[in-house]
Amino acid sequence: MFTKLVIGVDCGGGAYRLTVLGRRFRRYLLVDELQLPEPRGDDAPAKVAAFLDRHHLRDARVIACLPRDAVLVRFLSLPQETEPQLAKVVDYQLGSLHPYKDGQVYWDCAVVERDPKTKQITAMVVLAEKSRVNEFRRALQELGLRLSAVTLCAATMAALLKSQLPPLALIACGRGTGIELLSFHQGNLCATQEIAVEPAANLRERFERERHRVLAALPMSDPAAIPWFVSGPMPPAFSELLEGASPLPPPKLNLRKGSLADGVDWAALSAAYAGLVRRGAASIINLLPPGERWQPHAEARLPVYALSATAFLLALTLASHAWIERTLYSRALDRELHRLNVHAQQIREQNQETSSLEASAAVLENVRAGNLQKLHMLQELTRLLPDGTWLQEVDISEDRVEINGYSNHAADLVRPLETSPYFTQVEFSAPITRDNQSREVFRIRMRLKQALH
Repeated sequence: MFTKLVIGVDCGGGAYRLTVLGRRFRRYLLVDELQLPEPRGDDAPAKVAAFLDRHHLRDARVIACLPRDAVLVRFLSLPQETEPQLAKVVDYQLGSLHPYKDGQVYWDCAVVERDPKTKQITAMVVLAEKSRVNEFRRALQELGLRLSAVTLCAATMAALLKSQLPPLALIACGRGTGIELLSFHQGNLCATQEIAVEPAANLRERFERERHRVLAALPMSDPAAIPWFVSGPMPPAFSELLEGASPLPPPKLNLRKGSLADGVDWAALSAAYAGLVRRGAASIINLLPPGERWQPHAEARLPVYALSATAFLLALTLASHAWIERTLYSRALDRELHRLNVHAQQIREQNQETSSLEASAAVLENVRAGNLQKLHMLQELTRLLPDGTWLQEVDISEDRVEINGYSNHAADLVRPLETSPYFTQVEFSAPITRDNQSREVFRIRMRLKQALH
């Protein structure tokens, strides 16, 4: 449902080869291939119609690669300042790039290389006679294919292989009745030359001449060090000339169907890939005028997109229902915990205040109890001391009491004090003396039987 499909068509060599490539997000899928050895045969339209219906390709874009002998390719070295107005610059020089009359060609151009050191760009200009392009377009329309682009195989292969080629590389592409030589520098297409099988008498001479032309477009010192690759169905006449060349490695695509190592049609595959890459990611040539490029109608896909979006939202709602419930329950728990924490904090503050008051009350109680004990001792001293005895000072400590004063008979004071339940070890702490009134001055020290708290 979310797979974008593009049909690549290779029109070279007389037979047509169709390759359907799909892309779902960043993954590519080789859907299917169709070979049409006789594209103008009576049964060809039925085969194509069955192929399109089987894979639901009626709304798929179609990118067709013309045979190499149907196009002219020119490479222009221009200042980088001309890039924004490249089409106008090429149009100004167009008459010198082809032998046809004005108005008889379709053309397109693209920047294939930028050199920041020299501040130069290399532009590829592809031209084709309108009659040849229209001939192939009518043939494809008779097969039920609506064209979105008509391009050059070399340009689409450059987009497909850019990231996996060595810095310098030569590729020989088999195209049925001949081969196409391509040279690449840093993944950018530098030259393309076609070599037909006929006439066979001077095939080696023509091969060496065209090989030197494509090599001349590369910055090199030793041509023998440049790796050679071959791709596509190679005519037997070139087997000896291409001896030692390696098979072109398969493109780095995440394909789930088909083996690209053997028998892959590089032209059709690269054309389909060119229709899937995002705009600006590759320099794609399109010889069709903008008004004649078929594009699928966006309105036709709106119901599919709406249904897909509805199904996705429904699935998302069902999948997230449990998560939403857990989230709401968690938030309710958080609110209840916050409320209880506030109440608990109030209780803790009240408990702290109560503890503080209890501590203050305990201190006051201890003071009150201590003072009460002292009052009891003073009352006991008042009861025990005989008449004629006066106290001048009473010093009560934690476990001792010391009194001093004067009495008529100081020596008789010890015995009654020793009988008290409060005092023990009663003794004079200083000798008895007399004052100027002949009264006996005494100082007595005694221990408390129970210490004050």
